[in-house]
Amino acid sequence: AGVTTSLATLTLASLVGSAIFMSASFSKDHRKNSTKAVIDRLREKYSSSLDYLRGAFVVTCLPFIGAYFFLSMINQYFRKSGINPIAQPSKENAGDSTSLLTVKAEKQLNRMKSWDRVRVITIAIYWGLFYMGMQVVVAQLTVVFLSWLIDATADFGLLAVSGILCGVGVAMFLLPPVPGVPVYLTLGIVLAAQGYDSLGWMGSIFYATCVGLVLKLFSSACQQKLIGEQLSHKVKVRQFVSVNSTLMKSMRIVLGEKGLSIPKVGILIGGPDWPTSVLCGIMRLELFQIVLGTTPIVFLIFPTCLTGALMFMSSLQNGNGNPVYPWAGSITTLTASLTAMVQFGSMLVAAYYLEQTATRRSDEAKALGDDEEVKEADEKDEYMKKCFHDVTRWDIVPTLWKGVLLTSLGSIISSCYLVQFFSDLCFVQHTLTDSIEENLGGNVANMFLPVGWVAVGLFTGSIVLLQMFSTWGTKQAKRMANSDSSDPLVDEPGIFC
Repeated sequence: AGVTTSLATLTLASLVGSAIFMSASFSKDHRKNSTKAVIDRLREKYSSSLDYLRGAFVVTCLPFIGAYFFLSMINQYFRKSGINPIAQPSKENAGDSTSLLTVKAEKQLNRMKSWDRVRVITIAIYWGLFYMGMQVVVAQLTVVFLSWLIDATADFGLLAVSGILCGVGVAMFLLPPVPGVPVYLTLGIVLAAQGYDSLGWMGSIFYATCVGLVLKLFSSACQQKLIGEQLSHKVKVRQFVSVNSTLMKSMRIVLGEKGLSIPKVGILIGGPDWPTSVLCGIMRLELFQIVLGTTPIVFLIFPTCLTGALMFMSSLQNGNGNPVYPWAGSITTLTASLTAMVQFGSMLVAAYYLEQTATRRSDEAKALGDDEEVKEADEKDEYMKKCFHDVTRWDIVPTLWKGVLLTSLGSIISSCYLVQFFSDLCFVQHTLTDSIEENLGGNVANMFLPVGWVAVGLFTGSIVLLQMFSTWGTKQAKRMANSDSSDPLVDEPGIFC
């Protein structure tokens, strides 16, 4: 899941970088290319990757898409009915009495119908599952665990707490979905709380930053050597991460360079923690160079630890119940924004230079050659992929299985919308400085409110339905691959088609 997330992130980042790079070329060439030409180049180069953007568009905007087409139908009705004399039918469809939508909406709908709908819907569901996993597992449960850790180590000494946090931090970094920011926040809170008496506030913040840097570099080395390089021996893993793709080759060129460079640092800081380090191991890059390139992450760790320390400072009260540091809460917002800007900015930098590498150093990327074992495996799987695509074309998928896939999509969209827009009804608000005993009654399950359990149920149902559809599609693809006919096979077409 972590590697899939990394590939999707890098693909989308590459699309953004491609747009930036092409825009720069656009200005440099005295605007010889039109905006349409740039879009056509993107579509030609990333035709399959565009489905990831389409999937993200569907899962985030489907209710609004439905509302848009509904309003278009109302608009068209008033145009054609003559009820409102001001609303006249457009010239394009004045003679078309069967059109329910306006011309513009009809063209947009036809464009969406031309998509590989099963693939786009499936990708949309995966985007929703990823969002829910990050929003529930990372944003909620990770915070609860770290808040317990903060509370449990409150009476320990600075060195003991540092050792415990390092052990827990390494264990969390080795888990694919866990990002580094919550770990750095915890270091800022706990080590500042334990060390400000002896080191002072700034001294404890710098101490937390140093611990975070050592923890990150050590964890990155473990991820690369103990996980990535061990997985690199498996053909299926190398095939799964697409080591022969232009994107991965460009990444290998950039990360394989000696010393520090902006694109190298951008990838190592802006990319997801676990997947990026593991990919470095799978590509068998030099450990020292990767660790060296990761060192500037201190510019992300410092503002994050500072944010954590300010969160703790804002929670301190004097004997009268007034905040000891009333300004800390406001500064926390600024430092948190700085942290987000550093991470997002590094991702954009990485995207830009990956696209630049793929474009300007294409000969160098080709010279790397292909992984022959992966290439052979891809060729063997290509026919099965074609069979799966053929049997899951939207126009021949039985109605029952269309319903299964659409229900899965509807479930995950509903789940995401509940969590996004009704978070206060889904979860008890819990921060790193809260006590599980006081805030959740000592039971982590109390974090979920009734609406939250509904969201979790929809999330689980979406997974089950997607798995049912995938199992059916794989079964049909195998039947087609093992048959002599090239025509797609479906179950009981007289009933379901």
